[in-house]
Amino acid sequence: MIDVAIIGAGPAGYVAAIRAAQLGATVLLIEKDEVGGVCLNRGCIPTKALLESTNLLSKITRAEKHGISVGNVSTDIRSMIQRKNAIVRRIVASTRHLIESYDVEIVEGTATITGFREITVATSSSVKKIEASNIIIATGSEPASLGTQVEKTRIITSDEALAMEDLPRSLLIIGGGVIGVEFACIFNRLGTNVTLVEMMPQLLPGEEEEIASFLKYLLEEDGVDVLTDSRVTKIDEKNGEPTVAVATNDGEKMVTVEEILVAVGRVPKTRGLGPNEIKIDEEGRIIVDKRMETNIPRIYAIGDAVGRYMLAHVASAEAIVAAENVMGAPAEIDYRAVPRCVYASPEVASVGLTEKQATRSGRQTTVGRFSFSNNSRALTLSEDRGGIKVVADAKSGEVLGIHMIGPKVSEMIHEAVFAMRVEATVQDIGDMIYAHPTLSEALKEAALDAAGRSIHKVRGKP
Repeated sequence: MIDVAIIGAGPAGYVAAIRAAQLGATVLLIEKDEVGGVCLNRGCIPTKALLESTNLLSKITRAEKHGISVGNVSTDIRSMIQRKNAIVRRIVASTRHLIESYDVEIVEGTATITGFREITVATSSSVKKIEASNIIIATGSEPASLGTQVEKTRIITSDEALAMEDLPRSLLIIGGGVIGVEFACIFNRLGTNVTLVEMMPQLLPGEEEEIASFLKYLLEEDGVDVLTDSRVTKIDEKNGEPTVAVATNDGEKMVTVEEILVAVGRVPKTRGLGPNEIKIDEEGRIIVDKRMETNIPRIYAIGDAVGRYMLAHVASAEAIVAAENVMGAPAEIDYRAVPRCVYASPEVASVGLTEKQATRSGRQTTVGRFSFSNNSRALTLSEDRGGIKVVADAKSGEVLGIHMIGPKVSEMIHEAVFAMRVEATVQDIGDMIYAHPTLSEALKEAALDAAGRSIHKVRGKP
């Protein structure tokens, strides 16, 4: 009997396998597709590869601001897809090599838990049973669907969008969360007419309203038609193209497009996994405790199958907690400071509470803001759209949340995460000596502003 069998080799499963092996376990990793899961193959990595290509395109088209003339610029979506595929293949291969370097056995097949210590794996040629002292479920998620009533029309998910070799002239994206916003940026920069529909009052529901509002403004400035507080009510097909009825605050709007991309989120892949005794909520999420253990002893669940945060980095953190508990090293997951990033144009990054969430929790808050238009480094980069908002406790100055929109904020957010981990105050951040000129100075000024001490913000400006 092996020590631990893990179902799923995405950022949750393969990290759990490596950590358990580091602690001396014999590990079997079961994957029905390819190692790396959705993140490496159809999510985080391929979308960022395409976003980087379109970011470069945007910089080239603005090169004249730097005194550089580039002449006519053309794009080749098929070459972009080939580059994206090459990056994915390289990372998947290196990930497989990494896993195997820890003597983890990788089995390709579809797994079903057929007993509290037994897994049945069906491959293309055989069915075999595996006995394990511990089981970790890391089956991930899949794109949510709109339902069967619109299946006949030209509707795609993010999976198909990442493999598209011919650009549609027009695209309607249903869902203004992370996936929808990132694809809106990709296709818009490639010349597709993009309409983005979100049923909630703001893009990126749950994130800081000011940031979401400014992102909407910037997307519209770049040519994306953004419809918030709107809902797709009907989809018909005329002359081979979908005609979409969208209910907005101003009445019904009809949009005719070549393609429809459904980006309404993802749902856990947990149904039919067995056994029925494992507790799963109405949304398909496996219920676990802080040790990532299910209601059945020695069966754990991590990543999108749990669905607390459908983020690769959270899945990996949960994986380490589960693996350490499997091997007798007590650990608990800590969700207090989880970075959330959107690789839009410009990027969005957040950690902690929004101003509204902090107020609802009963905290008296103070808020600081600083714009990248007043940041020297951003101006030298010609990337001055955006800014930083800091939410802090009004009495102690403890940082409760930090929200950013602007250049490379996905790299800057970790300073904010660390500040929250150590319960830093706005005074702690403001008193640090920052290198100049850097983008990070905007965080210092936003923190100082929350304390009423900003040096480089015009007095009286909100």
